[in-house]
Amino acid sequence: MNIVIIVNIIAALAILTGGLMMRKYADEPVDRSIGFRTQKAMSDSEAWRFANKKCGGAWAIIGAVCFVLTLAAVLAFPAHSFAHLAVLILLTVSAVTAAVFVEIQLKNRSGKT
Repeated sequence: MNIVIIVNIIAALAILTGGLMMRKYADEPVDRSIGFRTQKAMSDSEAWRFANKKCGGAWAIIGAVCFVLTLAAVLAFPAHSFAHLAVLILLTVSAVTAAVFVEIQLKNRSGKT
């Protein structure tokens, strides 16, 4: 099995699990061990809930979609590592983009520059 396929599966499941955990612990008090841990997100409980629900939901969807895409790529292109690499790039870019958008939304909500 191609190493990129293994990395895709592990990364997709990690993002999916991370998203579900963020959503699960969003209503808990601000926690330094799990969740969307940026300075803005941890500034107060409302920002904490907002950031974890938004990013957690996005990550859960991204992880699930990329896991399915990985399985589809294995079935459709078993010997073509480019397809598997494309899924890994999509997963990485999507997860980072979701986190950046949530951080921007937090900044806009606080009204600070």
